Amino acid sequence: MRNRSNWKRLMALMCAVSMLTACGTKAGGGQSDDASEDSKKQGEDNAVSAEGGGEYLCSDEPIELTAHLHTNNLYVLNDDWYIMDEAAKLTNVSLKGTASTMETDSQNAFNLMIASKDIPDIVGGQLVDINKYGMEGAFMPLNDLIEEYAPNIKKMLDENPDVKAAVTASDGNIYEIPSIYDSEVSQCWFIRKDWLDKLNLEIPETVEELHDVLTAFANEDPNGNGKKDEVGFFTRLTTAGGGNVLQGILSMFGINEHLHTDEDQKIVYGCYTPEYKDAMKNVSQWYAEGLIDKEIFTRGDKARDVLFPENNGGLIHDWYSSTSGYNDKLKDEVPGFELVGILPPADINGDQWEMDSRSKLTTNGEGRGWAVSANNPHPEETMKYFDFWWTEKGEELQVWGIEGDTFNNENGERTYTDKVLKNADPINVYMAKIGAMNFDIGHVNSSEYEKFMMSQAGADCLELYKESGVVNKMNKNLPPLGFTDKETDVIQSKWPTIQAYVAEQSQKWTFDGSNIDAEFEQYMDTLRSMGVEEVIAAYQAAYDRTMNQ
Repeated sequence: MRNRSNWKRLMALMCAVSMLTACGTKAGGGQSDDASEDSKKQGEDNAVSAEGGGEYLCSDEPIELTAHLHTNNLYVLNDDWYIMDEAAKLTNVSLKGTASTMETDSQNAFNLMIASKDIPDIVGGQLVDINKYGMEGAFMPLNDLIEEYAPNIKKMLDENPDVKAAVTASDGNIYEIPSIYDSEVSQCWFIRKDWLDKLNLEIPETVEELHDVLTAFANEDPNGNGKKDEVGFFTRLTTAGGGNVLQGILSMFGINEHLHTDEDQKIVYGCYTPEYKDAMKNVSQWYAEGLIDKEIFTRGDKARDVLFPENNGGLIHDWYSSTSGYNDKLKDEVPGFELVGILPPADINGDQWEMDSRSKLTTNGEGRGWAVSANNPHPEETMKYFDFWWTEKGEELQVWGIEGDTFNNENGERTYTDKVLKNADPINVYMAKIGAMNFDIGHVNSSEYEKFMMSQAGADCLELYKESGVVNKMNKNLPPLGFTDKETDVIQSKWPTIQAYVAEQSQKWTFDGSNIDAEFEQYMDTLRSMGVEEVIAAYQAAYDRTMNQ
C-alpha cells in the first residue's frame, strides 16, 4: 500500500481524537505480542477497511474476531448479517461466525461450544451461563476494560445501577455486556371505548368507578344484541408455569401476586399476606355479580380471539402491542370496535400502579448479551467494538439498520422502508435475519420500532404508561437474581408446589367466597408448611447480594 506509514499515523491520530467516543486509541500503544500477528494479518485479508473517518475506529489495522452468536434457536451469525459489514466499515473490526447454522437449539449450541473448549474471541449467551463459566476462567472479567475503553457502556451501567448489579457475578466481576430494553412498559389495561360511549360512561379512574363500569357492561347490553352475553373483565392467562389468572383484578385490591419488594426492600409474596384475604373476598363478590368472565379459569390464551370478534369482551390487562392490534383486525368484522389503553384505576387503597413490568434485561429478564473469551488476543479492541454498539450510530444500526436500505430519515424522523414494512416477516424478525435487534449483541433495544407493529392506540398507550410513571411505582418487581446451589434447590423443590396450591385455592374462593374467613388461617399455615418462608428467604438473600454488589 502506498504511503502506508502516513496512513497509519493518520489513523492513530484520529483514534486519539476520538477517545471520548466508543472507540479510541489503546492505552500504552498498539498490540505488540507476536501471538496477535496472525490474527491481524488475517484481519487485513478479510476485514473491510474503515470508511467514513475515525470517529468509530476500534483498531488502527483491520482485524477479524471469531464470534459464537446463536440466538433464539434461529438467528446465527452468517454472511446474511450485512449490518455487521456496515459496522466493520466504521470500526475496522469484522466478525466471523463459528456457530453452526445447522444447530436449531441455541442453548445446546452454547453447551457444545463450551464443552469443546474451543471458545472463539466473542461469545453470546445467557447471563447465567456467561457468569458461571466466566468465574471458571472461560471469559475475561470486563470491569477494567469497561473503565478504560468503553465510556458509553460505563455511562449506561452508572445510570442503571440495577442493571449493573444484575450483570455482576458473585465474585464481583462483570463478564457480559447485556442487551437492555429502553422501556419497562409491557402490559396495560385496555377497555372498550365504543361500549363506554354507547352507555355514556367515562373512563374509570378508581376501583369503585371500574366496578360501576363493569356492572354496566354486564347488564346494559353494550353490544346491542339483546342478550346478556357480555363479559366484563377477562384474561388470556392460565395457571401454566405458576401464573395467577386473577393477577390483574387482584392488583385493584392492592395485591401484587409477583414476588416483589416493599418500601423497606423486603421480599413480599402478595398471596401470602393478611391483605390477600380481603382481596379474594372482593374478587369473589365481583365474580358473583357477573363482572368477571365466568370462564376465566378455563378460557385460556385464545380468549381475545374469541371474545373480541364475538363483540363480547369489555376489559383486559394484556400486552400493549398485540392487544391494540385488534382495532385494525376487527374494523370490518365488528363495526365501531374500539379499544383504548387506560392507566390502571387507583386501587382500593387509593394507589395507582401497574403491577407488570418488562425487565430491562432481555429474554424474560434473565439477561443475554456477549462476552470476551479468556484467549481473545484483542481484548482492548474488542471492548471498544462492544462500546460502539452503545453509540448513537451503533444503536441506529441495531434498531433501524442502514439508511436508504432499511430506513429513511427525513428531518430526524426515521421510518422503515417498504423493504422492511412489506416483508412477510414482522419487523423484528426481518431485522434479526440481517444482524440487527439481536439479543446476543449488547445494545439498547429501543421500543421505537414497536410503533410500526401496532395501531395508533398501542403507540398512544405506550407513551401514556411511559409518561405516567405507574410502572414499578410501588411494589417493585425483582431484578434478575443469581442464586446459590442451596437457594436454587429450595426454590425448585418448593416454589412450583406453592404456586399450584395458591392457584387451586384462589379458584375455589373465586367460585365461593363464603368460607374465606374460616379457611384463611389454614391456608396461611399450609403455605408455611410448604416452605413459602424458605422460598422468600432464598430470594431475599439473592436480592441482598445483588443490591449490595
